[in-house]
Amino acid sequence: MESQLQELYQEIAETVNNMIPEDWEKFYFYAQVSEDGGGTYFFYNQPSNKKTYHYSLDITERFVVSELEFYEQEDKLLDLSSKVREAFEEHNQDLWYSFTMSLDREGEFSVSFDYTNWFQTDYGFLVQLKLWKYKYLNEVPIDEKTKDLIEHYLKEYPHNPI
Repeated sequence: MESQLQELYQEIAETVNNMIPEDWEKFYFYAQVSEDGGGTYFFYNQPSNKKTYHYSLDITERFVVSELEFYEQEDKLLDLSSKVREAFEEHNQDLWYSFTMSLDREGEFSVSFDYTNWFQTDYGFLVQLKLWKYKYLNEVPIDEKTKDLIEHYLKEYPHNPI
């Protein structure tokens, strides 16, 4: 299973790398997969500005790239992420609902799995995105509503599983 997962992680990393049309320092890739479907996105920063992360869905607006090719690569990321989940299922491992993978230019890699079924919570996609950005990108909210939301989430989920 481990070698199968390593191959899938490698292919995800190569796909993300090919989708970023400029030099990058580090990226965080997120996938949410369940029986009902799923989705993926990633954020990356640049060597010249490590504090600012760029959202994958903004790439087609910021750069002249083929939208068709870009979205085909997005579909590939979801397919690869589904294969990661299938590998867990094939080896009778607990099934996760999402995972976050990070990779930097030096090859430092990490992956974490979240077993929370977010479809059965009151946290919709946009809220989950804010929570994820808070955890992984260290994006501190400036508005009170989002601060309260994060505080509530951390009380409800003290281990910050997202």
